[in-house]
Amino acid sequence: MAHMGYKNFREPVVYILDQELRKRNFKNKINTQEEQPYIGELPEYPCRLIRNETTKKVVKIIYAEGTELEWSETLIRNTEGRVYRVKTIYPNKSEKVIQLNKNGEQQVVSITYVEE
Repeated sequence: MAHMGYKNFREPVVYILDQELRKRNFKNKINTQEEQPYIGELPEYPCRLIRNETTKKVVKIIYAEGTELEWSETLIRNTEGRVYRVKTIYPNKSEKVIQLNKNGEQQVVSITYVEE
């Protein structure tokens, strides 16, 4: 019997998950301390990478620059130069900081919101 299915397994799975998340209103819902959380699509492109002039490592990413949907992520590094926090500024100027919790092998094991 011939193979009857999608050539790309990912497409139908992503479609089903997107439908379910939209039903539950979870997709791109970012809770903030403000009364009005930012809810909406965040464009990922175009983006501009800003690098530290000395280390040449990325310190900030600005998405949809110059538009009303402009938002950014600042990579906060430890003394070893590894990213351990990410500060996100949303289009409505609200901010959130996440912390990347790593194990001894420097692998991310969990991500938590933190107060800055």
